[in-house]
Amino acid sequence: MPFDTDGSSMRTLVFVLSLFGLLQASAVPGRAAQTQICDAAAQYAAQETGVPLSILRAVTLAETGHTSGADRRFAAWPWAIQSGNRGDWFADQHAALAHVQNLMAQGTRNIDIGCFQLNLHWHGEAFQSLEEMISPQQNAIYAARFLQDLYQESGDWRIAVGRYHSRDDARAQAYVARLKTLFNTHLAAAPIDARVAAGETRARPQVPQRFGLQMARGPLIGMRTARGPLIGADR
Repeated sequence: MPFDTDGSSMRTLVFVLSLFGLLQASAVPGRAAQTQICDAAAQYAAQETGVPLSILRAVTLAETGHTSGADRRFAAWPWAIQSGNRGDWFADQHAALAHVQNLMAQGTRNIDIGCFQLNLHWHGEAFQSLEEMISPQQNAIYAARFLQDLYQESGDWRIAVGRYHSRDDARAQAYVARLKTLFNTHLAAAPIDARVAAGETRARPQVPQRFGLQMARGPLIGMRTARGPLIGADR
């Protein structure tokens, strides 16, 4: 298939190859490599949309992060499912989707799915299948575009990322504060995996001017701006 002129097919190929490399690189098949999948998806979505990578990485960690494995590392997990205030982290996509289908058979549709915990009730119709919805790449792209829409409403990434979680101001502000804590604790000092960061030297796609983005992949969480820190500042 020929690549399209805007390079999105090439970026998709790079994502697939880097993801394959992550899975192949793990000495223990499964967890060690899979903890990098949501980061790789966030990188892809940041390049495709211009949404700050630091925000996407913090959001997926807030939504699906948990501690497990011999190294007790706190990391995002692509096969996370939440429903009824219960979160489950499955070993693979097949097990996660089997759980979703079981919940749906019981009449439940308030189900959060994948790297960015997209809600089936509110966002499910945007996908052709559950497999597409839980796909780390498609899950991340949808989340990034949703964040773009929320940013367009307010012109402020702090407000946008808070509304990603909730329209209730108190809950939104608590979520933003949690993102800053998670970023500072788990992401700020840790370099992005080399395979995830491989795209940093490629030219990023043109972002529509209406989104007003600058330094789209810079360390925007906690960065000082004329309006104060992007994430976690008191409004």
